[in-house]
Amino acid sequence: MFKRILVCVDPSVPDENILACCAQMKTLGIEEAILAHVIYVANTPGLEKMLAEQARPEMERQKSLLEKSGLKVTIEMPLGVPAPALHSLAEKHDVSVIVIGTHGRGVTESIVLQRVALGNVCTKLLHFTSRPVLLIRSTIPTDECIRECRELFSRVLFPTDFSDTAEVAFVYLERVVRATRCQVTLLHVRDHARPEARLSHRLEELQNLDRNKLHRLKHHLEDLGASQVHVEVALGHPGDKILEVAKGWNCSLVLMGTQGKGVARELVLGSVAHQVARHTARPVLFIPAIR
Repeated sequence: MFKRILVCVDPSVPDENILACCAQMKTLGIEEAILAHVIYVANTPGLEKMLAEQARPEMERQKSLLEKSGLKVTIEMPLGVPAPALHSLAEKHDVSVIVIGTHGRGVTESIVLQRVALGNVCTKLLHFTSRPVLLIRSTIPTDECIRECRELFSRVLFPTDFSDTAEVAFVYLERVVRATRCQVTLLHVRDHARPEARLSHRLEELQNLDRNKLHRLKHHLEDLGASQVHVEVALGHPGDKILEVAKGWNCSLVLMGTQGKGVARELVLGSVAHQVARHTARPVLFIPAIR
């Protein structure tokens, strides 16, 4: 399940947080990393060779850092449009996970900048890839940020709506628990906008059923070696609650499916997953929808 990762980097804005997170992937059995930077010259053809030469020293530096963590590393710098080119590399190398960074929401960041940061590459990649994507918030490297990445698998939040995609994501969670014996919080949010949430006489019964389902998952994860498993059932907007719990529990990673049982199926990337991708400060491992 975990063997090879595609690490998408921008050598003009090196991010030590991404490299620290990639090093932690070794605990899951990752042996090889494809370090990728796409040379995109839509309006200035003829500069490909110069841009590749400029990028090479930083790519070699990052390669050396990943090799020191014990990974076998190959550099790829294809020409093309970033998201499709990265998708092609993922297929070519048959990677287990695509690792990509995206800019966080700074104090002065506008909605336009936020969409540019996430929308141009990350969201497009999430929309059409069939492979898991580890999304890491790119920030100015600090000792605290790097420490958090080194503890990537210490406290995992797993939101589930009990859909088929969530079941597939749970298989990945099982592998993480076996390898790391991490703490896990299992979260199910019953959407307050759905009709049954307005039936107060049934709501308690439904939430008890949800809690029982989570407890069955909890016992299974404990049998696999999880150090602690917490169960939480909430009522509200799923995206908001996931973000709230992720922050309140100070989780190190959110692991979730990209499409559940929601009504917003016009997007391949589900509306809840899209909200989490845009707003969380935590790394998120997105498991693709069954197609």
